[in-house]
Amino acid sequence: FEAPLAIGTDTGGSIRQPASVTGTVGVKPTYGSVSRYGLIAMASSLDQAGPCTRTVEDAALLHDVIGGYDPKDSTSIRDGFGDFVAAARSKDVKGLRVGVIEQLEHDDFDPLVRARFEESLALLEEAGAEIVRVSCPNFEYALGAYYLIMPSEASSNLAKFDGMRFGLRVIPEDNPTAERVMAATRGEGFGAEVKRRILLGTYALSSGYYDAYYGSAQKVRTLVQRDFAAAYEKVDVLASPTAPTVAFPLGQKVDNPMMMYLNDIATIPANLAGVPGMSLPSGLAEDGLPAGIQFLAPALGDDRLYRVGGALEALLEQKWGGPILAQAPALEGGAR
Repeated sequence: FEAPLAIGTDTGGSIRQPASVTGTVGVKPTYGSVSRYGLIAMASSLDQAGPCTRTVEDAALLHDVIGGYDPKDSTSIRDGFGDFVAAARSKDVKGLRVGVIEQLEHDDFDPLVRARFEESLALLEEAGAEIVRVSCPNFEYALGAYYLIMPSEASSNLAKFDGMRFGLRVIPEDNPTAERVMAATRGEGFGAEVKRRILLGTYALSSGYYDAYYGSAQKVRTLVQRDFAAAYEKVDVLASPTAPTVAFPLGQKVDNPMMMYLNDIATIPANLAGVPGMSLPSGLAEDGLPAGIQFLAPALGDDRLYRVGGALEALLEQKWGGPILAQAPALEGGAR
């Protein structure tokens, strides 16, 4: 509650997943619709800046301010933006077709997270939306493709942080040659997870492995994009839980990178396809911790997210007797 508005960056879910576990609203806009000028690039074909707020309407207002064409960003889109604020305020989902992604309904999701998700869908259906089950068969390969594409691009983008041109510089006391300065700087400046991703990406881009790994991952990316295109011929927006679980204890999964990566299973497809996504609270689950529901829309269909998000937010506030986060019990230390 320290700030009503913030701007985050989402490469594989880093706006939407924090929103999910904190009971707030996070939006990853259509790729290229919000300028990334001035940001440190991690994975250039995936990164996107977007709003982090307490309400759907606040997200729409902030999105209106930060969105639009920027000549300083070569990926920036010139036009095609909807009226986000009007969409958020409409509270009308009559006739809206909401597709539930079959591949994201499996047992890996916490039962209470799934329960809040199903309850949210029921509220939308009662308000006039049509709920449709859709299949996106290649989504099961999205996680593996992402964890080749993202590290490869991170390896390339972070190469500039070598102690010579940008950022930190660590100078060894003994024989400070350029090579030793680079090694010391990168050893000191990058944490274990960043080093892991750089090493993985460098390997995937190395001679003899490029086509087998990075090239194959890009082919999977195309299949994921085709799944989205086919789904949007049947529905207006897609829905899933944002994350498999509610917030877990700090440090619980640090020693198991694979378990950490699996948290991205629902959010990654949107980044691979460049489509917009929103997470908002779906209710309270285990120990009063918030769960999140995710909506996805076609490229430049961000206004659809605000329409369904604004409507569901109002319906849930009716059900819970006010904003969901306000219903959460105070956590240890006195903070919500």
